[in-house]
Amino acid sequence: MTIEKLNGYRLRSIILAEDDPDDHDFFLQAVMEIDSSVKLTTVNNGEELMSLLKNFIPDIVFLDLDMPHKNGLQCIAEIRSNAPIRHIPIVIFSSTTRPANIDTAYEIGADLFFIKPPVYKDLVASVRAILHLDWSQPSSIKAQYYVNGRHVAFV
Repeated sequence: MTIEKLNGYRLRSIILAEDDPDDHDFFLQAVMEIDSSVKLTTVNNGEELMSLLKNFIPDIVFLDLDMPHKNGLQCIAEIRSNAPIRHIPIVIFSSTTRPANIDTAYEIGADLFFIKPPVYKDLVASVRAILHLDWSQPSSIKAQYYVNGRHVAFV
């Protein structure tokens, strides 16, 4: 099975910026279970992400908030201020559930905030759902998660 939308937009490449080895491995397994043809590139911190983005532009970035050297919020701001890469959809992949963190991530430029599920099968189901969204229009996805004057996380 491949990750494809009816309009033909297909996610072929993903970058995961994640410093936790277990979260990294679970995410990798989930993506391979969903679509083994997707190219998944991983980095361990924000500096590595920004360095990679100088030479490689993925279809989507999954980004942890709490990473060494450069955190997720700093990466979002840097991506959104850089013309060649500002269009890349960004999904925050974090364990935080604090509404203030969620709001801040969206305000700085995240397109979706995904709280890490504690169970692997839930991770697979959620990643599958996220990857099947129509990422040709990230702003419409972001708008769906603005409810009653506040940004909310993907559930």
